[in-house]
Amino acid sequence: MEHSERLEVLTTPSRRDGVRLQLEQTIQQMGKKMDLRMRQVPHVESAIEALKNGNCDLIALSAFDWREFDTSGLFIAGVLPRREPTWVLVSDDKPEYLIGQPVIVCNHPLLHRQFLRVRFDSVILTSEEFAESIGKLEEYNALLEDEQVPWLEELRQDKKLDGYIVNRGEHQALPFKARRHTLGLQRENPERSRFVPPPLNGFTLMVARKDFPAHQIEAWCDSGAFIAHRMESAIWDSLPGNISEIVGVFVEQRKVSTILREAKRTKNEQIRDSILDIDQKVKNTVPRLEMKIEILDPLGMVSAAAERVCPVADSHMGMVTLLKEFNFLLEAMSSDNEELAKHYHGLPKEFSEAKPAMLDLGIDYSDSSEDED
Repeated sequence: MEHSERLEVLTTPSRRDGVRLQLEQTIQQMGKKMDLRMRQVPHVESAIEALKNGNCDLIALSAFDWREFDTSGLFIAGVLPRREPTWVLVSDDKPEYLIGQPVIVCNHPLLHRQFLRVRFDSVILTSEEFAESIGKLEEYNALLEDEQVPWLEELRQDKKLDGYIVNRGEHQALPFKARRHTLGLQRENPERSRFVPPPLNGFTLMVARKDFPAHQIEAWCDSGAFIAHRMESAIWDSLPGNISEIVGVFVEQRKVSTILREAKRTKNEQIRDSILDIDQKVKNTVPRLEMKIEILDPLGMVSAAAERVCPVADSHMGMVTLLKEFNFLLEAMSSDNEELAKHYHGLPKEFSEAKPAMLDLGIDYSDSSEDED
């Protein structure tokens, strides 16, 4: 090992988000090349306080912890390669092959709607609703947070439910193996229903004080993941508060050849036109950012979605354009269509009649981020 200054990295006990496990793997790998020390503290607040007081060099946080806790005076020195952000269904079979009207436990409203798009006949309940339905609400309420998913798994093994939907960190934290099925983006199977994940899943942020030389951990980190975290955060912050929990957002840096190959296979002319010039040659071979956003009605029957591919250097304008397209589509689909004053020859009379909105999100429009202080 070459001589280098020791870096001390603080961690916490597993928070079922995948951060602790990824940090351990990174320290084990990079510790062969650098002088690293990992030390555990009881909780996130202790780690942040120790970092601010100069008692360590770095801490690892999830994207949600970075937003939730007071991180003033700190900055994101780097982001580890992103873990798979999609969620999983824990069940004996894939969603399409579950028998009858499967009982599925899901606590996330977006995944609830997306799963109904695949299996409209399923019965989807929150953990509390399921516990109450089997007469075990008091037992469930007495559980610690890290005991809730293992409790569901035991009941699944007892055939009390057909499956449950959790993020990958929660699945990894199970004390025993449980078969999982990815609720993914289905790039290789575009005919299958896709699940654009909730934003900011799968990120491990390396956080430091403002004076920390970030170049020291460049070898650990991934520039694409850093950009994806920044863009997903900006997109999520731009959404009204009343829809933020039912919107899927995904940003990824990808090679041009990969994006073009998928666009050709799925016949996505918009994506192809953004990459190819008039002579059908690639305009620029630099890596692109692929951005996706999606929202669904409560029954999973109607969705509004937008996608954008742009060079990394144009990421801000690409994000602005994506949001404009999405907001325009959302407003158009959520608005009632008034009766047309003129009837067009050759079209049925029904064409000119008033029609209800195509997309009813089933939300309270009075609850908006604009109303917050």
